Amino acid sequence: MGILYLNNGIWQGEKILPDWWRKFVSTPAPSQPPLQNKDGTPLPGYGAQFWLFDSRFPGLPDDVFAMAGNRGQYVMIIPSRNLVIVRRGYDAADGTRFNIAKFTADILAALDQ
Repeated sequence: MGILYLNNGIWQGEKILPDWWRKFVSTPAPSQPPLQNKDGTPLPGYGAQFWLFDSRFPGLPDDVFAMAGNRGQYVMIIPSRNLVIVRRGYDAADGTRFNIAKFTADILAALDQ
């Protein structure tokens, strides 16, 4: 799924999604969740069924959008870097959640070295 969205709806040379679909899912929806925690740390915004990350998160570009699954599974799509990052982890229901934004920023920093 991440590669399909990274390639703007093209899968193995065939157009699966309309040209406008990736922009639609990665554009902020009219109604947004809180964009920061009580401590001031950023929270992702919301597009059309995707979570939106941007430069409010240290080390991330403005075009990051993501699918988030159950208990810490993520697909981060970064068109400006031609990159998809998948995290297939497991966050305990009563534990600290995985920081996917920091993980993504760390991977981008490592790729820049």
